[in-house]
Amino acid sequence: MQPDGTILELCQVVTDIDRALEHWTRVIGAGPFFVFDVPVLPGQLYRGQPTEVSMRVAFGFSGGLLIELLQQTNDRPSVFGEMLDAHGEGYHHVMLRIAYDQGVERLSGHGYEIAFSGQMPSGERFCLFDTRSGNGGYVELMEISPAMEDSLRRMHAAHLDWDGVTAPVRSMADLR
Repeated sequence: MQPDGTILELCQVVTDIDRALEHWTRVIGAGPFFVFDVPVLPGQLYRGQPTEVSMRVAFGFSGGLLIELLQQTNDRPSVFGEMLDAHGEGYHHVMLRIAYDQGVERLSGHGYEIAFSGQMPSGERFCLFDTRSGNGGYVELMEISPAMEDSLRRMHAAHLDWDGVTAPVRSMADLR
């Protein structure tokens, strides 16, 4: 997996996660993907205003890069709908492997603003900076807890052990 200071994840925003999973596993060869529904997370803010975004996400590796496929499952205002409305499906964001506060300082120092933020149920902060003027998408920052690190290691191990055919799409419960 990636060292500190590098890109940990590439996210694609999609309207049909099942179709996207078929493409990413069968055509691209990434995976296996672990899929789960994300309820409305605490304290979500979209451009400074409260919002309540729910989504279905899938995580799988391609080599050392984590791929996230994200389908918003409600119609609340969000950076995901913003990108879909402007460009359709495709590239949405990268996530940096950097200490959260250090990343906020770096991106803010370059004049970028937080477009979406919230908190994981276990307390980790996350945000997406609007960096479209620099990279055509957003940059995500997240406090990565030891439990998250463990999940990433297990997903990567599943990728390394995967035969490219068997069970390309799995539940997060299968990761345990």
